[in-house]
Amino acid sequence: MTTTQVLERLTKSFLPPPFARTAKRVAVYPRYMAQARACREGFQHFGDRYPQKVLFIAGLPKSGTTWLERMLSSYPGFHDLLIPDVAAYELATGGSHDYDLPRDMFVRFKNMLVVTKMHVHGSPHNVALLHTASVKYVVLYRDLRDVALSHYFYVRQTPWHPEYPLYATLGVSDALLTFADQLLLPFIDWIRSWRQHGDPEMSLVLSYEEMLADTESVLTRIARHFELDSSPEVIERIVEAHRFQRLSAGRSQGQENRHSFFRKGVAGDWQNHFTPEIKKIYKRLIGDFLIELGYEQDYSW
Repeated sequence: MTTTQVLERLTKSFLPPPFARTAKRVAVYPRYMAQARACREGFQHFGDRYPQKVLFIAGLPKSGTTWLERMLSSYPGFHDLLIPDVAAYELATGGSHDYDLPRDMFVRFKNMLVVTKMHVHGSPHNVALLHTASVKYVVLYRDLRDVALSHYFYVRQTPWHPEYPLYATLGVSDALLTFADQLLLPFIDWIRSWRQHGDPEMSLVLSYEEMLADTESVLTRIARHFELDSSPEVIERIVEAHRFQRLSAGRSQGQENRHSFFRKGVAGDWQNHFTPEIKKIYKRLIGDFLIELGYEQDYSW
């Protein structure tokens, strides 16, 4: 086990929250150096295969970005990489959904094969940076009711997370109300930012629900977008290797483990936790938006 893996395991399981956050800050840099080295080695061996050297994923937390990142990292030579700047911003502010990328972002990726997934918004600055660097990108979003629920279960078992003190002692209902108060409207703005500012020729905007319902078809579209091998044999192999049962150490889809990053692997779990009071609040805040995105036809949910 590497030093980085040891530090990350400590931040996840053993250290009290303040020490876990310190350990996480320390782990960011050796992790980045190891990832960058793997990306450079991948370029040396496989760089000639790929027109697109950087595969950029933007998505809200708990919206399938890690799942997609792992699938794309299955292509020979590609490795995941997260710049320490954004990790430091997340630890300092509690999230990166309002983060603007550094101007030298893609210069850093020279002679690398990179899969990078971030929660950054589709600001004019970020979209222009991607356009200037000729980097294609995929944007993932999810039903915000499920995002709220998954966010709670993830944060409360992640001691290094800046919001851990806020959610650790809350029950589900109180956590959903807290999320509604603090993050629901900013996350609406996040989705709208990519839909309004994204370059249609450079971007592919998808929902987590689409990817969950027909993973092979969606991954095929993504592979073609990134100019990767989209043959049925390759897509089937990657999807099979990243089924929920494999990622969750043998659990069937829908079988819950509240302590796992891959908790349940389903869409619509919010229905099992939303009380009438919570529904009323979420309808007021995002009812029209859910209709706009096609998640609901009206307010009768």
